[in-house]
Amino acid sequence: MLKHIVMVNFKAEVSQGERDAFSKKAAEILAQVPGARNVAIGKASELEGKARYEAALFIDFDSEAALKAYLEHPMHKAVLAQMPSMFSEFLISNYLY
Repeated sequence: MLKHIVMVNFKAEVSQGERDAFSKKAAEILAQVPGARNVAIGKASELEGKARYEAALFIDFDSEAALKAYLEHPMHKAVLAQMPSMFSEFLISNYLY
């Protein structure tokens, strides 16, 4: 199994409503990509202090090959194309487990 994690900070000019709408739509679209499982988006908890990133996307894949296919899928690329207008910064990590 592999977990794909994208942690993000939105641009200051992106309203909370725009953030919520983008997050919901992105999760709906990405969940339709073959191989993507358990797609979830979460907001940071500040239980242990201010979080470095305000939101994160989590997706499970059965293999690295499934992740590679996802990365090339047109639906993923459509969401990816919107990132520069929405995010001030992001970090992508992948973990095998």
